[in-house]
Amino acid sequence: MLRLNYKCCFFFILFLFITPTPIEAQNEWQFENNKHYRTLPLAEGVASLNDKIEVIEVFAYSCNHCFNFETNIELFEKTKAQYIDFKRMPAVFNEAYKMHARMFYTAESLGILDVMHIKIFKAFHLDRKQMMTESEIFELFSEQGISKDQFENRFRSFTVESKVNRAERLTRKYKIRSTPTIVVNGKYTSNGPSTRTFEDIIAVTRELALKEYSSK
Repeated sequence: MLRLNYKCCFFFILFLFITPTPIEAQNEWQFENNKHYRTLPLAEGVASLNDKIEVIEVFAYSCNHCFNFETNIELFEKTKAQYIDFKRMPAVFNEAYKMHARMFYTAESLGILDVMHIKIFKAFHLDRKQMMTESEIFELFSEQGISKDQFENRFRSFTVESKVNRAERLTRKYKIRSTPTIVVNGKYTSNGPSTRTFEDIIAVTRELALKEYSSK
């Protein structure tokens, strides 16, 4: 009888060691590196407020895929986990992209980004505008009641230029080759060879953010 108790204790202890905890069971990740996402060569964590996980959508206003992705990314923003700090960043590959990035940061500086973001996309893809001159860009901003002085004071301001330069630096650092690309916590991009749809990108992004949050 005593021998039986020893056996029971042995198997109970063994069970405790080999049975995954709820966290371990949760962390049986579905997506694979270099298949569904990529780990950045110089991967490093990002210090976000309140220990949140930074998720950046790198986009370009001239990119048709980015325009079509807006519905998905807006839904993601509304339904994201509380531990996600979501941001947008315009890709800066050359001088033309710098001009488009200035539009984004000027709208942000003026407090009208929520309205202007989709309007700029529509100007490119529905109205077929090039948006390469300040006069053409101002015309779009003036529709929101922005005066020429307000626009000119912000469009090439130190604040806007600093943000454009930072976006250019991060575009290089994160090895952005195409848009849209989502960067998770400065470590991963959620676009691998097996990530084929917008829904795939969002699913991979959610899992990578959870993976980063679980590792804290």
